[in-house]
Amino acid sequence: MKKIIGGIAYDTDTAECLTRSDHQHEMSQAWWSLYRTRQGAFFEVAADHDGVVDTYRPVSKEEARRYLERHANHLVERYFGPVPEAGPKRFSRRTVFAAVQVLNRLTHAEFTRFLFELGPDWPKMISPEPLSLAKRLNELMGVYDQNPDRLVEDGESLDDVLVEKAVSLLPAERRRLWSGEEEELREDHRDFLHRLEIDGFVVADGKLRTALPRSIALPEAQDELSALLLKHRFTVAQGHLDQAFSAHTSGNWAAANAQIRSFLDGLLDEIAERLDPSAAALGSGNQRRARLAALGFLSRDLNEWSDNGQGYLNGLIKRLHPHGSHPGLSDADDCTFRLHTVLLAARLFLVRFDKWDSA
Repeated sequence: MKKIIGGIAYDTDTAECLTRSDHQHEMSQAWWSLYRTRQGAFFEVAADHDGVVDTYRPVSKEEARRYLERHANHLVERYFGPVPEAGPKRFSRRTVFAAVQVLNRLTHAEFTRFLFELGPDWPKMISPEPLSLAKRLNELMGVYDQNPDRLVEDGESLDDVLVEKAVSLLPAERRRLWSGEEEELREDHRDFLHRLEIDGFVVADGKLRTALPRSIALPEAQDELSALLLKHRFTVAQGHLDQAFSAHTSGNWAAANAQIRSFLDGLLDEIAERLDPSAAALGSGNQRRARLAALGFLSRDLNEWSDNGQGYLNGLIKRLHPHGSHPGLSDADDCTFRLHTVLLAARLFLVRFDKWDSA
């Protein structure tokens, strides 16, 4: 069978049939198959329930890869090469969203060209130029949310490409004003850089650099943390965390530190009350943490809590209160350290609570 489409021949007799599937039902003669031409192009041929061919069309490399993932997964690497092993995501959803906000500096034509760079199918997923650029970017974020693990045509993950594109749009250096001071960053650029810092990355000489070991998996921790807070309706704790992120993003270190402390304190207080309603009569802070240790939620064997104040959590709380309840100003590195540490600790306790609650 041979068809000419767009001046190009697609011939099943000379092409390689990569996979063929059907319903395996006596009432249906439908089938569908994927071919690759001798020149390496892919096309699909399919028949309806009566066995009559009703689909004969070329497909992109990305479509072909997805087709094999669904119908002949064992062939993906044979035709598309080795794929990376699953690992922790480099960037949290918040960072990807901040990256998309930076893309708002593109013109319509530049954004459309960027979509073509992602692959031939991408311009079809996003509305054309008459729609405002802001709405087109919202659609792009929606596509990401539908499948955060989505790959683009060359096999890179979409979130990596979006972040790298946003990094490329940042100014190489900041202009100096007549006063001698550096020009302030645009708000979207500043927000993006702060989100990268939270994920453990910095931008140096126009390049993305890792500031934390990948094994820490901080973006993954943030996303899981947010999901668990929502699942168990820790709304007050979530509010403190959101305010901590907001203050950190705006560079208000003292406010961020206060919200980081309030987040961890409030989360542990509420976990204690959820596990033992009588804990509501206890004072906030140490009394409720001691109750969590008595319940076995905090492990004394692992030195998570110690009645003499020398456990891990005891020390963490002290680190978050180095100057009492009014810590004053804090620099970016110290504030980011506190945020990173609390995110990882809170994730540990929330995952434990999730398992405890479902037991």
